[in-house]
Amino acid sequence: MEKINDLFDVQMTKTADAYPSIFSKDDVCNLLSGLRTEILNAIHKILLQPNPYLIDEEKFQEFNAAVKGKLEYFLDRTNTEVIDWGSAEFNLNYDNRIELENICLNHDAITEELDDILLTQWQLVYGDLKTDE
Repeated sequence: MEKINDLFDVQMTKTADAYPSIFSKDDVCNLLSGLRTEILNAIHKILLQPNPYLIDEEKFQEFNAAVKGKLEYFLDRTNTEVIDWGSAEFNLNYDNRIELENICLNHDAITEELDDILLTQWQLVYGDLKTDE
């Protein structure tokens, strides 16, 4: 708000230093001063309004639970793209049973799914994302 205030001060100084016109310098300075007061009051009212995107703990917990649930559903269903089958290591047990020793997860597939879940859940709760475009 200080920048706006300084901007008005500069304009009022320019008006006071300018050549005379139909309007007196006092008229123009009074007009700018009144305009400044109205703009600063309007900005102050806007700043006092609650932020619609304010995320309190309850909203965060709901958002978190929804994302966790969807990610767990994705991981629990028999989704073959989550498991890196080429990394599987087997061992022959003492009673001739084959045991799976180690297997890796496909982190890229999980990350992509998590990105999709987060975007979808955000849009459901908070609406479309705002961009500069």
